[in-house]
This record gives sequence, C-alpha cells and structure tokens, in this order.
Amino acid sequence: MKLIKCVVASLLLVAGSATQVQAAEDLNQLLQQVRQSAAADKATDQQRLKEFKADAGKQAQLLQQAQDRLAAADARQAELKQQFDRQEDELAEKEEALRNRSGQLGEVFGVVKQSAQEFRGVMGDSMISAEYPERLKQLDFADNKRIPTVTELETLWFLMQQEMTASGEIKTFSHQVVQPDGSRLQQQVLRVGPFTAINEAGQYLSYQPDAHHLNVIPRQPDSGVQQQAAAFFSGSQNTLVVDPSRGNLLKLITQTPTIEERIHQGGLVGYIIIALGALGAIVAIWRLLRTLMCDLAVRRQMKNSAVPKQSNPLGRILLSARKADSRDDMELRIDEALLQEVPRLESGLSLLKLLAAVAPLLGLLGTVTGMIGTFQSITLFGTGDPKLMAGGISQALITTVLGLCVAIPLLFCHTLLAARSKRMLQRLQQKSLALLIDHTDRAVANPARAANENGVSDAA
Repeated sequence: MKLIKCVVASLLLVAGSATQVQAAEDLNQLLQQVRQSAAADKATDQQRLKEFKADAGKQAQLLQQAQDRLAAADARQAELKQQFDRQEDELAEKEEALRNRSGQLGEVFGVVKQSAQEFRGVMGDSMISAEYPERLKQLDFADNKRIPTVTELETLWFLMQQEMTASGEIKTFSHQVVQPDGSRLQQQVLRVGPFTAINEAGQYLSYQPDAHHLNVIPRQPDSGVQQQAAAFFSGSQNTLVVDPSRGNLLKLITQTPTIEERIHQGGLVGYIIIALGALGAIVAIWRLLRTLMCDLAVRRQMKNSAVPKQSNPLGRILLSARKADSRDDMELRIDEALLQEVPRLESGLSLLKLLAAVAPLLGLLGTVTGMIGTFQSITLFGTGDPKLMAGGISQALITTVLGLCVAIPLLFCHTLLAARSKRMLQRLQQKSLALLIDHTDRAVANPARAANENGVSDAA
C-alpha cells in the first residue's frame, strides 16, 4: 500500500514539472513576438519620418508657388479695378456726350420705348397674337436702356400697322386648339379681327395670353348660335354673333350658372319644393283629364238622355230620379245624387290649393336659412369680397324663385279646375231642374199617366 502511494506521488511530481516547462516555453515565445513587433514598428516609424523630411522641401516649394499665385492675383485685381474705374469714367463721359448730342431725341426715344411697352401689352391680349405668336419678342428692346436702332423702330411701326390691318380682317389659319378635356388638336380657325375666333364646328374660342394659344370655351352659347357660326365658317351664311369685348362676354357665360346648377343651389329645401311641384303637376293633369272625360261623357248623355248610364254624373242622377214615386221624392233623390257628385267633381282641388300655398312658404324658409349662412360667412370673412356676399344672397333667393315657380302654375291650375268643376255642377243642377219641371208639366197634363210612371225622361 505504501508502495502504491509512493508511485502515485512520483507521477504527480513528474506531471507538475512538465506543465511548468511548457508554460516557460510559451512565455519565451510571447516575449520574442513582442520584441519582433516593436522592432517592425520602429522601422516603420523611421521610414515615415524619413519620407516626411523628404516631403518638407516639396511642401515649402508648393507654399511658395501658392504665395506667388496670390501675389499675381492681387496684382491682377488691382489692374482690373483700375481698368474698371477707367472704363466707368469713359462710359460716363460717353453717356454725357450722347446726351449732349441727342438733345431732344432722348425724350423721343423714351416715348418710343414707352409706346413699345404699352403696345406689347395690347398685343399680349390680342387674339391676333395667336396667328403671330413670335411677334412679342420683337419688342424686347423696350426694356433695354440703350437707344433703339433704326431696325427696331421700323419693327415697331410694322407691328402697329400689322395690328391695325389684322383688326379689319376675317381670316382663316391653322392653329393648335386646346379642347375642354385638355387635349390639343390642329384645327382651322376663323378669326374675325381681334374680337372673335371660331372653329369649323361653330365653337367659339378664347385666347390665353400666358400660353399664347386658343382654347374652346367650356360652355358654349346655345345651339342656334353655334349652327350660325358653323354656317358662317363654311361660307353659307353671312351673319355671325361677334363679341365686341374680345371674348370677355363669352367668358362670362362659363360663370353664369345653368338651370340645373341653380336648382342644386337651392339645397334640400329646393328639392322638396320641386317634389311638391311635381306632385301638384301630376294631380292637376289627372284632374284635368278626369274633368275632360266627365264633360264628354255628360255631353254624350245629354244627346241620349232616354238611356241613362251609370258611368257619368248626369246618368247617375237620371237613374236616381227614375226610382222616385212622387215629385217630392224625385226632388230629394236628385238633391242626394247631386251631393254625391260634388266630392267627385272637386277631388284633388284641396291638395292643389294646399301645395300652391305651401310652396312659397318653403321658398321663404330656404331664403331665411340661406341668409343666415351668408351672414355667418360675413362674420367669418368680413365684407371685403362682394362676390362672396352676392353669391350667398343669390343662392338664398333661389328657393324663393322655386317656390313661386311652383305656386303660380298650381294656383292657375286650381282656378281652372275649380271653374270647370263649378260649371259642370251648374250644368247638372240645370238638367235636374229641367227634369223636375218636365215631371210637373206631365203630371198636370196627364195625372193618371204621371202617377203610373216609375221614371222620367230628360226634356233637354
């Protein structure tokens, strides 16, 4: 047992000695690597220092060159400044000499430039510039300080003469016309002086000075005017509607609301008024047709009173009278039949009267609410923009117009239908009275026969 312990201890001692030896070798290698790295870094630093010392001469040379260029630039600057001052003095002397030599011509040249500027504004807004788009550039000399040349003066004279001549022409030329959808089409354009331009389809065109092109006015005049313009373009007619304001009046057409747009301005109240108007129109037409049919049926019944029919008021009255046993009974039956016919003849008239009365009240309601909105806008934005106030007031009054447009026809229809119903009722009363008189006459002439009859015939 002791022998084993001694062997184990010997082995442990040998293993520990081997580990220490290995560690010593690793440290020596690390120290050797550090020494080698330090030597390499030192060599690199020496090389860099040598190169820096070698470049110091080059840097000094470059600095000297830069200083030389700076000195040359300063000298050139001083020379140019002297030259500028000298030329400025010479320019002032020449301007003074020019002023002395031109005398009153300087004022003339000033007037010419001012006229050129004003005329350029006229040409910019003229429809003639669509045919000659490059002529505006020929008056650029008006913005220069120099004296205009003879050629430029002649150009001004030529352009003025061209404008005057073209103002009295009716001329056709080809031009790219901008359509309402933004597309461009090459079309033949007929120009009537500087006032109006139309295309082959009879559409009126407007001139855009900024883009120097013609475009189709989005909202054209009525179809009759366009047909007249198309006929004038083709040469089959010698009459044409011309805008003397050079397109301004035609442009106002696009700003004028249509009937549909006016209706939409009325809002919800306007739609309700229109719905009531449509209902009233349906009732009025229905009652008018019923009244006409009833009148025709009564007229036919009057021609054939011996055979009364249940399909008309007079026939129903005759049938009711034939059931009477005596004159008093007949009178009562006729009165009862007349009372039954009155609601049929006057049905729908109360509704028409109600709609005619309600429509203007609704229009007034819409106007009041619209004015409230207008005053609210004035409170928020002030009264600086008259168009805002005018537009709001116009929109508010639309409902009043709609209410009156509905009420007036309905009132006429109610009056007409009431008069026809009253006339029909009077006719029935007359026939009933004639029926009673006829029965009385026959009773006086032949009492026995009159007592045996169950009915009577119409004496009309």
